[in-house]
Amino acid sequence: MKIKEVTSYLEEKFPLCLQEDFDNCGVQCGDVEQEITGVLVCFEMSEKVIDEALAMNANLVVSHHPLMLRRGICKIEPTNRVGAVICKALGHNMVLYSMHTNIDSAQGGGNDVFAEKLGLQNVQVLVPTTLDELAEHNGLGRIGCLPEPMPTLDFLHYVKEKMGLKTLRYRGDMEKKIVKVAVCGGGGASFIETALYAGADAYVSGDIKYHDFFKAENRMLIADIGHYEGEFFIKEIIYKALKEKFTTFAASISKMDILEVLYL
Repeated sequence: MKIKEVTSYLEEKFPLCLQEDFDNCGVQCGDVEQEITGVLVCFEMSEKVIDEALAMNANLVVSHHPLMLRRGICKIEPTNRVGAVICKALGHNMVLYSMHTNIDSAQGGGNDVFAEKLGLQNVQVLVPTTLDELAEHNGLGRIGCLPEPMPTLDFLHYVKEKMGLKTLRYRGDMEKKIVKVAVCGGGGASFIETALYAGADAYVSGDIKYHDFFKAENRMLIADIGHYEGEFFIKEIIYKALKEKFTTFAASISKMDILEVLYL
C-alpha cells in the first residue's frame, strides 16, 4: 500500500477544502508514492517525534499542527526547529502530513468531539464554512445546550472535570445560569462576538487575551482553557480513523510531542 492511499482516505473524511486561508494542511514534505511501513500520529512535529517514528519503522508522520503556514518559512535549513525536522524527515525518506483547520472544521472532527466532551445537545456549527454544499455540518466552533441549566461556578468546575484541566481563566456574571454553550478548540478569541450573538451563555476556547474578555460586556461567560487543552484529543480522532480503515500497517500515537506546562 502506498502512502498516498492513506492520505487520500484521511482527506475523504476531513477534506482539505475546509482549511482556512492561512493554513497549510496536507503534505508538508516527502514522496507519497512510496510504500507505507507505518504511521505515527502526533500533535506537534519535532526531531524527537521523527526519532520515535524511525524507532517504530514508520515512514508517515501525521500531525495536527502543520510545520509551515502559507506565509511561513522561505528556505529550509537545519538551523531552526522547522528546518531541522524537515531535513531529518527527508533524510530518512519520510512523509510529513498535517491535519489542522480541516479536521477542526470537519464533521466528526475536533470541535464535534469538544462538544461531545461537554455533553452538549442539539449541536450546530458556530461558524459554518463558506462552501455551501458543506456548510450544514462543517465549520469552526460548535454551539449546543447542556442537558440541564447549571450555575456558573458549577459549570466551570464541570468544564475542568470533563476536559481534565488543572486550571482555567474566566470572566462573566457568576449569578447567571448556563444553558447554551459555544466551544472552539485551539485559539478562538475571534469568535467571541459570534458566540454572543448566537445566544450562548458561555463560550469555552483558548488563547483569550486580556482585552478579549471585555468583548462580551459581561453578558456571556468566557472561559479560557488553553490552546492545547481544547485540542489534545485530535490525535485520538486521527488514530481511530486510521485503525478503523487500515490493518496492514502499524499506527501509533506519539509519546514525545507533549509540551509540558508547569504550574506553581
